[in-house]
Amino acid sequence: MSLSPARRVAREVVTRVRERSSFGHETLSAALGRAKLTADDASLATRLAYGALQMQGALDDALERHLSGKRIEPRVRDALRVATYEILFLHTGDHAAVHQGVELAKAVRPQAAGLANAVLRRIARETGDFPWGDSDTDDAVLARRFGHPRWMSDLWVSELGRDTAVAVMAADNQPAPLFLAINPFTATPDTAYAALTADGAQPAVCAIPDCLVVGDSAAAVHGSALATGLVIAADEAAQFVAALVRPEPGQTIVEVGAGRGTKTVLIQGAALAAGGPANLIAVDVHGFKSALLKERLAAYGVPCVTALTGDATDFSAIPGAPVAASVDSVLIDAPCTGLGTLRRHPEKRWRVTPDDIAQLAALGARLLSSAALLVRPGGFVVYSSCTLSDAENSQTVHAFLGSGPGSEFSVDPLDGDVPEEWRRFLTPDGFFRSLPEPGGADGHFAARLKRAE
Repeated sequence: MSLSPARRVAREVVTRVRERSSFGHETLSAALGRAKLTADDASLATRLAYGALQMQGALDDALERHLSGKRIEPRVRDALRVATYEILFLHTGDHAAVHQGVELAKAVRPQAAGLANAVLRRIARETGDFPWGDSDTDDAVLARRFGHPRWMSDLWVSELGRDTAVAVMAADNQPAPLFLAINPFTATPDTAYAALTADGAQPAVCAIPDCLVVGDSAAAVHGSALATGLVIAADEAAQFVAALVRPEPGQTIVEVGAGRGTKTVLIQGAALAAGGPANLIAVDVHGFKSALLKERLAAYGVPCVTALTGDATDFSAIPGAPVAASVDSVLIDAPCTGLGTLRRHPEKRWRVTPDDIAQLAALGARLLSSAALLVRPGGFVVYSSCTLSDAENSQTVHAFLGSGPGSEFSVDPLDGDVPEEWRRFLTPDGFFRSLPEPGGADGHFAARLKRAE
Protein backbone atom coordinates (compact mmCIF):
# COMPACT_ATOMS: atom_id res chain seq x y z
CA MET A 1 0.00 0.00 0.00
CA SER A 2 1.64 3.26 -1.15
CA LEU A 3 1.42 6.56 0.71
CA SER A 4 -1.90 8.25 0.09
CA PRO A 5 -1.74 11.76 -1.44
CA ALA A 6 -4.09 13.10 1.26
CA ARG A 7 -1.68 12.19 4.05
CA ARG A 8 1.28 13.55 2.13
CA VAL A 9 -0.46 16.90 1.67
CA ALA A 10 -1.51 17.00 5.33
CA ARG A 11 2.09 16.48 6.49
CA GLU A 12 3.35 19.15 4.09
CA VAL A 13 0.81 21.63 5.47
CA VAL A 14 1.75 20.89 9.09
CA THR A 15 5.43 21.35 8.25
CA ARG A 16 4.94 24.62 6.36
CA VAL A 17 2.81 26.09 9.13
CA ARG A 18 5.47 25.19 11.69
CA GLU A 19 8.49 26.30 9.66
CA ARG A 20 7.04 29.55 8.33
CA SER A 21 4.69 30.48 11.20
CA SER A 22 2.00 30.73 8.54
CA PHE A 23 -1.76 30.36 8.87
CA GLY A 24 -3.24 26.90 8.56
CA HIS A 25 -6.20 27.74 6.32
CA GLU A 26 -4.10 29.72 3.83
CA THR A 27 -1.38 27.07 3.73
CA LEU A 28 -3.91 24.28 3.27
CA SER A 29 -5.75 26.15 0.52
CA ALA A 30 -2.52 26.66 -1.42
CA ALA A 31 -1.47 23.03 -0.95
CA LEU A 32 -4.83 21.70 -2.13
CA GLY A 33 -4.64 23.96 -5.17
CA ARG A 34 -1.27 22.50 -6.12
CA ALA A 35 -2.12 18.87 -5.39
CA LYS A 36 -5.44 18.69 -7.25
CA LEU A 37 -6.78 15.89 -5.07
CA THR A 38 -10.11 14.16 -5.46
CA ALA A 39 -12.93 15.49 -3.31
CA ASP A 40 -12.57 12.61 -0.84
CA ASP A 41 -8.79 13.01 -0.59
CA ALA A 42 -9.09 16.78 -0.17
CA SER A 43 -11.57 16.23 2.65
CA LEU A 44 -9.23 13.75 4.38
CA ALA A 45 -6.22 16.02 3.93
CA THR A 46 -8.17 18.88 5.50
CA ARG A 47 -9.24 16.80 8.50
CA LEU A 48 -5.73 15.47 9.07
CA ALA A 49 -3.95 18.81 8.67
CA TYR A 50 -6.39 20.80 10.79
CA GLY A 51 -6.56 18.06 13.38
CA ALA A 52 -2.78 17.72 13.70
CA LEU A 53 -2.47 21.50 14.09
CA GLN A 54 -5.30 21.75 16.61
CA MET A 55 -4.23 18.80 18.74
CA GLN A 56 -0.49 19.38 18.58
CA GLY A 57 0.11 19.32 22.34
CA ALA A 58 -1.97 16.21 22.94
CA LEU A 59 -0.26 14.47 20.03
CA ASP A 60 3.16 15.34 21.40
CA ASP A 61 2.10 13.98 24.79
CA ALA A 62 1.20 10.71 23.08
CA LEU A 63 4.47 10.58 21.18
CA GLU A 64 6.63 11.38 24.21
CA ARG A 65 5.13 8.43 26.08
CA HIS A 66 6.96 6.15 23.63
CA LEU A 67 9.92 8.16 22.36
CA SER A 68 11.57 7.89 25.75
CA GLY A 69 13.36 11.18 25.32
CA LYS A 70 14.66 10.40 21.82
CA ARG A 71 15.17 13.52 19.72
CA ILE A 72 13.69 13.26 16.25
CA GLU A 73 13.89 15.44 13.17
CA PRO A 74 11.07 18.04 13.17
CA ARG A 75 9.64 16.83 9.84
CA VAL A 76 9.53 13.27 11.12
CA ARG A 77 7.67 14.54 14.19
CA ASP A 78 5.22 16.31 11.85
CA ALA A 79 4.59 13.00 10.07
CA LEU A 80 4.07 11.21 13.39
CA ARG A 81 1.69 13.94 14.56
CA VAL A 82 -0.49 13.44 11.48
CA ALA A 83 -0.48 9.67 11.94
CA THR A 84 -1.15 9.90 15.68
CA TYR A 85 -4.09 12.23 15.08
CA GLU A 86 -5.56 9.72 12.65
CA ILE A 87 -5.14 6.88 15.16
CA LEU A 88 -6.45 8.69 18.25
CA PHE A 89 -9.14 10.94 16.82
CA LEU A 90 -10.27 9.55 13.46
CA HIS A 91 -10.10 5.94 14.66
CA THR A 92 -8.92 4.65 11.31
CA GLY A 93 -8.20 0.91 11.40
CA ASP A 94 -4.97 0.36 13.31
CA HIS A 95 -3.20 -1.53 10.55
CA ALA A 96 -3.97 1.04 7.84
CA ALA A 97 -3.21 4.08 10.02
CA VAL A 98 0.08 2.65 11.29
CA HIS A 99 1.16 1.57 7.83
CA GLN A 100 0.37 4.97 6.33
CA GLY A 101 2.12 6.69 9.22
CA VAL A 102 5.26 4.67 8.62
CA GLU A 103 5.13 5.49 4.92
CA LEU A 104 4.69 9.17 5.80
CA ALA A 105 7.77 9.13 8.02
CA LYS A 106 9.76 7.19 5.40
CA ALA A 107 8.91 9.82 2.79
CA VAL A 108 10.64 12.38 5.00
CA ARG A 109 13.52 10.24 6.28
CA PRO A 110 13.78 6.58 5.18
CA GLN A 111 15.83 5.74 8.26
CA ALA A 112 12.87 6.75 10.47
CA ALA A 113 10.69 3.82 9.38
CA GLY A 114 11.62 1.52 12.25
CA LEU A 115 11.09 4.16 14.92
CA ALA A 116 7.78 5.24 13.38
CA ASN A 117 6.54 1.66 13.23
CA ALA A 118 7.39 0.96 16.87
CA VAL A 119 5.94 4.21 18.24
CA LEU A 120 2.73 4.16 16.20
CA ARG A 121 2.00 0.53 17.02
CA ARG A 122 2.27 1.30 20.73
CA ILE A 123 -0.01 4.33 20.38
CA ALA A 124 -2.54 2.24 18.48
CA ARG A 125 -2.61 -0.31 21.31
CA GLU A 126 -3.40 2.47 23.80
CA THR A 127 -6.13 4.19 21.77
CA GLY A 128 -8.89 3.00 24.07
CA ASP A 129 -7.16 4.55 27.10
CA PHE A 130 -6.78 8.05 25.62
CA PRO A 131 -6.65 10.69 27.17
CA TRP A 132 -5.07 8.51 29.89
CA GLY A 133 -7.06 9.64 32.90
CA ASP A 134 -10.35 11.15 34.08
CA SER A 135 -11.00 14.54 32.49
CA ASP A 136 -13.75 15.24 35.03
CA THR A 137 -11.25 15.39 37.87
CA ASP A 138 -7.79 15.84 36.32
CA ASP A 139 -7.12 19.22 34.69
CA ALA A 140 -4.14 17.95 32.71
CA VAL A 141 -6.29 15.18 31.24
CA LEU A 142 -9.03 17.70 30.37
CA ALA A 143 -6.57 19.84 28.41
CA ARG A 144 -5.21 16.77 26.62
CA ARG A 145 -8.67 15.45 25.78
CA PHE A 146 -9.56 18.59 23.85
CA GLY A 147 -6.10 19.44 22.58
CA HIS A 148 -5.71 22.82 24.30
CA PRO A 149 -2.67 24.17 26.15
CA ARG A 150 -2.97 23.47 29.85
CA TRP A 151 -2.88 27.17 30.80
CA MET A 152 -5.73 27.91 28.39
CA SER A 153 -7.88 25.03 29.60
CA ASP A 154 -7.30 26.14 33.20
CA LEU A 155 -8.24 29.72 32.30
CA TRP A 156 -11.55 28.64 30.74
CA VAL A 157 -12.38 26.46 33.75
CA SER A 158 -11.60 29.39 36.07
CA GLU A 159 -13.51 32.05 34.13
CA LEU A 160 -16.33 30.06 32.54
CA GLY A 161 -16.84 27.10 34.87
CA ARG A 162 -15.95 23.52 34.03
CA ASP A 163 -19.08 22.59 32.05
CA THR A 164 -18.93 25.69 29.88
CA ALA A 165 -15.18 25.31 29.42
CA VAL A 166 -15.73 21.76 28.16
CA ALA A 167 -18.40 22.97 25.73
CA VAL A 168 -16.17 25.76 24.41
CA MET A 169 -13.15 23.50 23.90
CA ALA A 170 -15.31 20.89 22.18
CA ALA A 171 -16.69 23.58 19.85
CA ASP A 172 -13.15 24.76 19.09
CA ASN A 173 -12.50 21.36 17.53
CA GLN A 174 -15.58 21.40 15.29
CA PRO A 175 -15.67 22.84 11.75
CA ALA A 176 -16.42 26.55 11.71
CA PRO A 177 -19.66 27.51 9.96
CA LEU A 178 -19.51 30.08 7.17
CA PHE A 179 -21.59 33.16 7.91
CA LEU A 180 -22.20 35.80 5.27
CA ALA A 181 -23.37 39.40 5.49
CA ILE A 182 -25.57 40.67 2.70
CA ASN A 183 -23.71 43.54 1.05
CA PRO A 184 -26.17 46.46 1.18
CA PHE A 185 -24.39 48.21 -1.71
CA THR A 186 -24.56 45.35 -4.20
CA ALA A 187 -27.51 43.14 -3.25
CA THR A 188 -30.88 42.85 -1.59
CA PRO A 189 -31.70 39.95 0.74
CA ASP A 190 -33.66 38.31 -2.08
CA THR A 191 -30.92 38.63 -4.71
CA ALA A 192 -28.20 37.46 -2.33
CA TYR A 193 -30.27 34.47 -1.22
CA ALA A 194 -31.08 33.57 -4.82
CA ALA A 195 -27.44 33.80 -5.90
CA LEU A 196 -26.25 31.60 -3.04
CA THR A 197 -28.98 29.08 -3.80
CA ALA A 198 -27.88 29.00 -7.43
CA ASP A 199 -24.31 28.41 -6.24
CA GLY A 200 -25.52 25.36 -4.30
CA ALA A 201 -24.52 26.92 -0.98
CA GLN A 202 -27.80 26.10 0.80
CA PRO A 203 -28.26 29.47 2.56
CA ALA A 204 -30.37 29.93 5.69
CA VAL A 205 -31.25 33.02 7.72
CA CYS A 206 -29.57 33.77 11.07
CA ALA A 207 -30.55 35.33 14.35
CA ILE A 208 -29.68 38.85 13.19
CA PRO A 209 -30.98 40.70 10.10
CA ASP A 210 -29.22 40.39 6.73
CA CYS A 211 -27.01 37.52 7.92
CA LEU A 212 -26.95 34.14 6.21
CA VAL A 213 -25.28 30.86 7.10
CA VAL A 214 -24.58 28.30 4.41
CA GLY A 215 -24.95 24.55 4.52
CA ASP A 216 -22.24 23.97 1.90
CA SER A 217 -19.25 26.19 2.61
CA ALA A 218 -17.22 24.93 -0.34
CA ALA A 219 -20.01 25.79 -2.77
CA ALA A 220 -20.22 29.29 -1.33
CA VAL A 221 -16.46 29.86 -1.41
CA HIS A 222 -16.25 28.81 -5.04
CA GLY A 223 -19.54 30.39 -6.06
CA SER A 224 -20.46 33.69 -7.70
CA ALA A 225 -22.21 35.41 -4.77
CA LEU A 226 -18.99 35.81 -2.77
CA ALA A 227 -16.83 36.39 -5.83
CA THR A 228 -18.97 39.28 -7.05
CA GLY A 229 -19.42 40.86 -3.63
CA LEU A 230 -23.13 40.24 -3.21
CA VAL A 231 -22.23 38.84 0.21
CA ILE A 232 -19.24 39.33 2.51
CA ALA A 233 -17.75 36.67 4.76
CA ALA A 234 -18.22 37.78 8.38
CA ASP A 235 -19.01 35.86 11.53
CA GLU A 236 -22.54 36.36 12.80
CA ALA A 237 -21.37 37.89 16.07
CA ALA A 238 -19.01 40.24 14.20
CA GLN A 239 -21.98 41.47 12.18
CA PHE A 240 -23.87 42.03 15.41
CA VAL A 241 -21.00 44.12 16.80
CA ALA A 242 -21.18 46.43 13.76
CA ALA A 243 -24.91 46.89 14.33
CA LEU A 244 -24.28 48.07 17.91
CA VAL A 245 -22.92 51.36 16.53
CA ARG A 246 -26.49 52.26 15.47
CA PRO A 247 -25.34 54.86 12.93
CA GLU A 248 -27.58 57.74 11.90
CA PRO A 249 -27.40 59.92 8.77
CA GLY A 250 -24.86 62.71 9.02
CA GLN A 251 -23.16 61.42 12.16
CA THR A 252 -19.39 61.36 12.45
CA ILE A 253 -18.26 57.85 13.31
CA VAL A 254 -14.71 56.59 13.84
CA GLU A 255 -13.81 52.94 13.35
CA VAL A 256 -10.56 51.88 15.03
CA GLY A 257 -8.96 48.72 13.64
CA ALA A 258 -10.92 48.90 10.40
CA GLY A 259 -8.84 46.26 8.61
CA ARG A 260 -10.19 45.47 5.15
CA GLY A 261 -13.44 47.26 5.90
CA THR A 262 -16.07 44.57 6.50
CA LYS A 263 -17.63 46.43 9.42
CA THR A 264 -17.12 49.70 7.52
CA VAL A 265 -19.43 48.45 4.77
CA LEU A 266 -22.04 47.26 7.25
CA ILE A 267 -22.01 50.48 9.30
CA GLN A 268 -22.38 52.72 6.27
CA GLY A 269 -25.05 50.46 4.85
CA ALA A 270 -27.02 50.77 8.09
CA ALA A 271 -26.68 54.58 8.00
CA LEU A 272 -27.99 54.73 4.44
CA ALA A 273 -30.90 52.47 5.39
CA ALA A 274 -31.71 54.98 8.15
CA GLY A 275 -31.88 57.81 5.63
CA GLY A 276 -28.42 58.86 4.49
CA PRO A 277 -24.68 58.26 4.81
CA ALA A 278 -22.66 58.91 7.92
CA ASN A 279 -19.27 60.59 7.87
CA LEU A 280 -17.22 57.48 8.53
CA ILE A 281 -13.52 57.63 9.40
CA ALA A 282 -11.79 54.23 9.16
CA VAL A 283 -8.46 53.99 10.99
CA ASP A 284 -5.92 51.18 10.88
CA VAL A 285 -2.31 51.03 11.97
CA HIS A 286 -1.28 49.10 8.83
CA GLY A 287 -1.02 51.02 5.59
CA PHE A 288 -1.58 47.98 3.39
CA LYS A 289 -4.90 47.32 5.11
CA SER A 290 -6.00 50.91 4.59
CA ALA A 291 -5.13 50.55 0.89
CA LEU A 292 -7.15 47.34 0.63
CA LEU A 293 -10.06 49.04 2.40
CA LYS A 294 -10.05 51.89 -0.13
CA GLU A 295 -10.02 49.46 -3.04
CA ARG A 296 -12.82 47.41 -1.58
CA LEU A 297 -15.06 50.39 -0.80
CA ALA A 298 -14.49 51.82 -4.26
CA ALA A 299 -15.46 48.49 -5.84
CA TYR A 300 -18.68 48.38 -3.84
CA GLY A 301 -19.49 52.07 -4.28
CA VAL A 302 -19.48 52.85 -0.55
CA PRO A 303 -19.65 56.65 -0.06
CA CYS A 304 -18.39 59.08 2.58
CA VAL A 305 -15.55 57.03 4.08
CA THR A 306 -12.14 58.50 4.89
CA ALA A 307 -9.37 55.95 5.42
CA LEU A 308 -6.55 56.99 7.75
CA THR A 309 -3.40 55.12 8.70
CA GLY A 310 -1.86 55.56 12.12
CA ASP A 311 -1.57 54.53 15.75
CA ALA A 312 -4.95 55.10 17.37
CA THR A 313 -3.44 55.24 20.85
CA ASP A 314 -2.54 58.84 19.90
CA PHE A 315 -4.98 60.47 17.48
CA SER A 316 -3.10 63.77 17.66
CA ALA A 317 -0.31 62.13 15.65
CA ILE A 318 -2.63 60.99 12.82
CA PRO A 319 -3.02 63.62 10.07
CA GLY A 320 -6.68 64.30 9.38
CA ALA A 321 -7.95 62.65 12.56
CA PRO A 322 -10.93 64.29 14.31
CA VAL A 323 -10.38 66.52 17.30
CA ALA A 324 -11.52 65.85 20.85
CA ALA A 325 -15.25 65.76 21.64
CA SER A 326 -16.24 65.98 17.95
CA VAL A 327 -17.37 62.43 17.19
CA ASP A 328 -20.80 60.84 17.67
CA SER A 329 -19.61 57.25 18.01
CA VAL A 330 -16.40 55.23 17.99
CA LEU A 331 -16.15 51.50 17.27
CA ILE A 332 -12.95 49.90 18.57
CA ASP A 333 -12.21 46.52 17.03
CA ALA A 334 -9.48 45.83 19.54
CA PRO A 335 -6.38 43.81 18.65
CA CYS A 336 -6.64 40.65 20.71
CA THR A 337 -5.51 37.07 21.13
CA GLY A 338 -8.43 35.82 19.02
CA LEU A 339 -9.29 33.07 21.49
CA GLY A 340 -12.91 33.17 20.38
CA THR A 341 -11.97 32.09 16.86
CA LEU A 342 -9.69 29.10 17.47
CA ARG A 343 -11.73 26.74 15.30
CA ARG A 344 -10.94 28.98 12.31
CA HIS A 345 -7.22 29.14 13.12
CA PRO A 346 -6.10 25.65 14.21
CA GLU A 347 -2.49 26.68 14.78
CA LYS A 348 -3.28 29.69 16.98
CA ARG A 349 -3.88 27.92 20.29
CA TRP A 350 -0.24 26.79 20.39
CA ARG A 351 1.12 30.24 19.54
CA VAL A 352 -0.75 32.41 22.04
CA THR A 353 0.72 32.78 25.52
CA PRO A 354 -0.56 34.26 28.79
CA ASP A 355 1.87 37.14 28.22
CA ASP A 356 0.05 37.92 24.97
CA ILE A 357 -3.20 38.33 26.90
CA ALA A 358 -1.60 40.84 29.26
CA GLN A 359 0.10 42.79 26.49
CA LEU A 360 -2.99 42.98 24.28
CA ALA A 361 -5.22 43.90 27.21
CA ALA A 362 -2.89 46.80 27.93
CA LEU A 363 -3.00 47.88 24.27
CA GLY A 364 -6.79 47.67 24.26
CA ALA A 365 -6.92 49.85 27.35
CA ARG A 366 -4.77 52.51 25.66
CA LEU A 367 -6.96 52.46 22.57
CA LEU A 368 -10.11 52.80 24.65
CA SER A 369 -8.76 55.75 26.63
CA SER A 370 -7.53 57.45 23.46
CA ALA A 371 -10.69 56.92 21.40
CA ALA A 372 -12.98 57.99 24.24
CA LEU A 373 -11.47 61.50 24.08
CA LEU A 374 -12.94 61.91 20.60
CA VAL A 375 -16.53 61.31 21.70
CA ARG A 376 -18.87 64.26 22.22
CA PRO A 377 -21.09 64.49 25.31
CA GLY A 378 -23.96 62.07 24.76
CA GLY A 379 -21.94 60.04 22.27
CA PHE A 380 -20.92 56.39 22.39
CA VAL A 381 -17.93 54.07 22.37
CA VAL A 382 -18.38 50.43 21.32
CA TYR A 383 -15.45 48.33 22.51
CA SER A 384 -15.22 44.89 20.90
CA SER A 385 -12.92 41.90 20.50
CA CYS A 386 -12.95 38.34 19.19
CA THR A 387 -11.42 36.81 22.31
CA LEU A 388 -12.82 35.26 25.49
CA SER A 389 -10.39 36.25 28.23
CA ASP A 390 -11.80 38.52 30.90
CA ALA A 391 -8.53 40.47 31.05
CA GLU A 392 -8.94 41.61 27.43
CA ASN A 393 -12.67 42.21 27.71
CA SER A 394 -14.68 43.07 30.82
CA GLN A 395 -11.65 43.86 32.96
CA THR A 396 -10.38 46.34 30.37
CA VAL A 397 -13.74 48.08 30.22
CA HIS A 398 -14.20 48.24 33.99
CA ALA A 399 -10.67 49.58 34.44
CA PHE A 400 -11.46 52.34 31.95
CA LEU A 401 -14.73 53.20 33.70
CA GLY A 402 -12.80 53.51 36.95
CA SER A 403 -10.22 55.86 35.45
CA GLY A 404 -10.26 59.62 35.08
CA PRO A 405 -11.20 59.67 31.36
CA GLY A 406 -13.74 56.91 31.96
CA SER A 407 -15.52 58.71 34.80
CA GLU A 408 -17.68 60.54 32.25
CA PHE A 409 -18.88 57.26 30.73
CA SER A 410 -21.41 54.65 31.83
CA VAL A 411 -22.45 51.27 30.47
CA ASP A 412 -25.21 51.46 27.88
CA PRO A 413 -26.93 48.07 28.35
CA LEU A 414 -27.38 45.91 25.27
CA ASP A 415 -30.63 44.23 26.33
CA GLY A 416 -32.61 45.90 23.57
CA ASP A 417 -30.07 45.03 20.87
CA VAL A 418 -29.57 41.33 21.49
CA PRO A 419 -31.92 38.95 19.64
CA GLU A 420 -34.01 36.62 21.77
CA GLU A 421 -31.96 33.59 20.71
CA TRP A 422 -28.84 35.22 22.17
CA ARG A 423 -30.13 36.37 25.54
CA ARG A 424 -27.78 33.84 27.15
CA PHE A 425 -24.86 35.92 25.83
CA LEU A 426 -25.78 38.99 27.89
CA THR A 427 -23.57 39.45 30.94
CA PRO A 428 -24.71 40.84 34.30
CA ASP A 429 -22.64 43.96 33.48
CA GLY A 430 -24.76 44.73 30.41
CA PHE A 431 -22.11 43.49 27.98
CA PHE A 432 -22.34 40.95 25.15
CA ARG A 433 -20.16 37.84 25.14
CA SER A 434 -20.85 35.03 22.72
CA LEU A 435 -19.18 31.65 23.14
CA PRO A 436 -18.23 29.28 20.32
CA GLU A 437 -20.93 26.67 19.75
CA PRO A 438 -21.24 23.97 17.07
CA GLY A 439 -22.90 25.62 14.09
CA GLY A 440 -23.06 28.96 15.91
CA ALA A 441 -21.18 32.23 16.10
CA ASP A 442 -17.60 32.63 17.23
CA GLY A 443 -16.63 34.05 20.60
CA HIS A 444 -17.00 37.84 20.53
CA PHE A 445 -17.23 40.54 23.19
CA ALA A 446 -18.83 43.97 22.99
CA ALA A 447 -19.56 46.77 25.43
CA ARG A 448 -21.27 50.06 24.56
CA LEU A 449 -20.43 53.04 26.73
CA LYS A 450 -22.20 56.42 26.74
CA ARG A 451 -20.57 59.73 27.60
CA ALA A 452 -22.58 61.91 29.95
CA GLU A 453 -24.50 64.79 28.34
